Amino acid sequence: MSVTRRLFFALWPDDRTRHALLHWQTHNLSAAVRWQHRDDLHITLHFLGQIDGGRLEEIAAVGAKHRSASFSLVLDEIDYWPKSRVLCAMPSSVPAPLTELHTALGEGLESIGFAGESRPYRPHVTLARKVGADETHGPLSSLTWSVEELALVESRPGNAPHYRPLRRWFLA
Repeated sequence: MSVTRRLFFALWPDDRTRHALLHWQTHNLSAAVRWQHRDDLHITLHFLGQIDGGRLEEIAAVGAKHRSASFSLVLDEIDYWPKSRVLCAMPSSVPAPLTELHTALGEGLESIGFAGESRPYRPHVTLARKVGADETHGPLSSLTWSVEELALVESRPGNAPHYRPLRRWFLA
């Protein structure tokens, strides 16, 4: 039996986008919250959970087949989710190519036996965890991310960074 791996598909930001998000964290978050590590910033497309490592190539084939053209994504809102106590950067408008990529990957994953997500898709970059409702922060200046990379990522326990891309595909 293969070792299990905790996997997900994600949009993987370029260094310019990572730096801009880190700059926002540095200037807007207190030390009381748990900042998301710079190298862990991403947008999850589909979370797969604990998967038998023997399925890695089958899952990677879905990513290779269902990648899209590159597109621009504007992150221009900060949202606080009180139940999970996270602070996120989000787009106020989701571009059609992102919706299409999410849908195509979902259909590809369903074709190999993964159940689809029942909740509506809310693309976001988690910036901080363990954020109290009284925590203050500044607004997010509009940030245009040229989305050019899809990744199959492994989530690992231990010290940050926790996420490691196993496969990457450049979008056309």
